[in-house]
Amino acid sequence: MFNRLINLLPMGAAAFSILILNCDRSNAQSIDNYNYQDNLGQITNVNQLRDVAPTDWAYEALRSIVDRYGCISGFPNQTYRGNQPLSRYEFAAGLNSCLNQIERLIASSESVSEFDLDTIQQLNQEFEAELTSLRGRVDEIESRTAVLEDSSFSTTTKLNAEIVNYVLGTFGDEKPDGSDIDDEITFSSRVRLNFDSSFTGDDRLSIRLQARNITSPASSGGTNSLALNFEGDNGNNVEINDLHYSFPVTERLSALIGTNGVDIDDIFNAAPTMGIAYDTLSLFTAYNNLVYDNGNAGGAAIGFDYDILDSVNLAIGYWATNPADPTGSNGLFNGNYATGANLNIALLDERLNFALAYLRAYQGAGSGYDLGGFVGTDAATDPYSDRANSTNNYGLAASFQVLEKLAIGGYGGYTTASTIDDNADADILNWSAYLTYTDLLKEGSTAIVAFGQPPTLIDSEGDAVADDPDTPYLLNVEYQYNFNDFIQFTPGGYALFNPNGDSDNETIYVGTLRTVFRF
Repeated sequence: MFNRLINLLPMGAAAFSILILNCDRSNAQSIDNYNYQDNLGQITNVNQLRDVAPTDWAYEALRSIVDRYGCISGFPNQTYRGNQPLSRYEFAAGLNSCLNQIERLIASSESVSEFDLDTIQQLNQEFEAELTSLRGRVDEIESRTAVLEDSSFSTTTKLNAEIVNYVLGTFGDEKPDGSDIDDEITFSSRVRLNFDSSFTGDDRLSIRLQARNITSPASSGGTNSLALNFEGDNGNNVEINDLHYSFPVTERLSALIGTNGVDIDDIFNAAPTMGIAYDTLSLFTAYNNLVYDNGNAGGAAIGFDYDILDSVNLAIGYWATNPADPTGSNGLFNGNYATGANLNIALLDERLNFALAYLRAYQGAGSGYDLGGFVGTDAATDPYSDRANSTNNYGLAASFQVLEKLAIGGYGGYTTASTIDDNADADILNWSAYLTYTDLLKEGSTAIVAFGQPPTLIDSEGDAVADDPDTPYLLNVEYQYNFNDFIQFTPGGYALFNPNGDSDNETIYVGTLRTVFRF
């Protein structure tokens, strides 16, 4: 076919011949497999193509068709691939582009030679069937696209899901109160469906549905320091767990407004506490509980995030626990609340990160919310026997990428608290240090070792409960093995020494096999 067509063309019109180099029916693709968008777009100078040289036999023909008709496209890497086999459908697509361009030239009264017009007519007749099929296929694709757009759930909403499963056991001689540990092996799960929508391309409306039945080791082991990351039990009833909207205000300032389920780290960036904060087994290891897992979060909130510099970020936020309740000491401003600021600083090309946080919180009498967070000794979580109190919570976190795969870091937290009647004061301390090694055995997998002191009452005055006599410590060891981008398997566990701040209490162990599916 190549020889027959090239004989139809003079040197001026022979430019069309480069469209059919190596055209072989045995190499032809189906039109269904032709990629209409796998090209660079219209080129304006033949020298834009990296694999076309002036010494090539078809160089002048290609230059002519670019200069005279402007209907040649290259591939994304700026190549023409002139020696690549070409199907009749691909040739028809290129020919159709040139025909359309020539029609525009004719319509604009620009010069097109009579011989070229005769040649175009013969080419048009030769490939009439392919051109008709190509146009019909494009029309069909446009029709299908229109149907999908009309019937789709939303053109702006993305659904992603997370399923967490635990095979879990708590072991040891006894609980801190002397009773037996509930050491039955359990199997439990948490399911989340997240709907993220955007209306402008820069904003996000987040709606999360959640159901779970994960019983905490804190219950089976008798102390809150054993709290498990991802824990919680609502009887596997589906509930709206998160509802907030974030949007840019200026190029550097963004805002977040939420009515339900807004946690501290939805506004504050807790990442510098460690690059693994979201996934660790122990809740104490995952977050500085005196700040980022404060008991007054989880309700409504408003926050602002400002990039002072490219490497310095400041966030401020306000959280209300029961904003929808108009009775008593509740509502948006008269109930339990937390407010504060978080400053992030990145140095050394983001290998070294710091976070400084401050949170002011109030717990009303009888509210049942743990002081400062969900983790700690009995004295640290409730030093006032559930009386109204306020706290000042301070946090410092750091992480350092020592080597490409090795990172170290940790956090420290300090809380000063007092009752509203000023009859009691308490100071609470916690800290944690960690080491991670990524890509161990498999790319994306991570080994984690963390050790620290869960929230402990270190000093009390007035009629607060007595200080913890000893310091508890928690060691967390785990290996997060990623089968692929969607499945993570984590064997591991943690040990709590001196449970509830008393060296007379026996060590308690938590072991688990966890799987996480994300898609």
